[in-house]
Amino acid sequence: MASIEDLKKQALFEGLDDNEIEKVSAMLETITISIGQPAFVENDPTRGIYLINFGKIEIKRKLQLDTKTKMLVMLRNIQSSEIRHTAAGWEHVFSTLEKGRFFGELSIIENRKKHGAEAVAVENTELLLLGIDAFHNLESTDQVIMLKVMRTIARTASSNVRQLDKRILKALIGQ
Repeated sequence: MASIEDLKKQALFEGLDDNEIEKVSAMLETITISIGQPAFVENDPTRGIYLINFGKIEIKRKLQLDTKTKMLVMLRNIQSSEIRHTAAGWEHVFSTLEKGRFFGELSIIENRKKHGAEAVAVENTELLLLGIDAFHNLESTDQVIMLKVMRTIARTASSNVRQLDKRILKALIGQ
């Protein structure tokens, strides 16, 4: 189990004091996954929000592409690794996340029953899972903690949208 000091370094708990972190820490489940193993795959049931205690996770999705589209993708991505061909087919890598970052929050916020992407360990990784039931428990029992957590999720989502906007502009102008 992660210490309070380790949990203070988690982006999701930014702004929480020691007592609030201690309360949330009792709700976390530790999950260890080896390199190449998924935390979840597309259409797996949503379990909660995952926090990276150590290691790296790639968030990606499989792509179904026709031959013409494959050729265009290859030409546009010669200098990029966002879309790549693997033994399992084509995939789009959205993000590579490291220690202190979190993922899976969109499935919770959007109340999705299944994940729309997959999360795979790029290194041996330890995750902390704030499960759906624990998340909803915080919603009903501690609105102050939940407000702080939701602010962090909103800031992260806003930052991700700005980064996506830059990537789309870069793709459109071909740089």
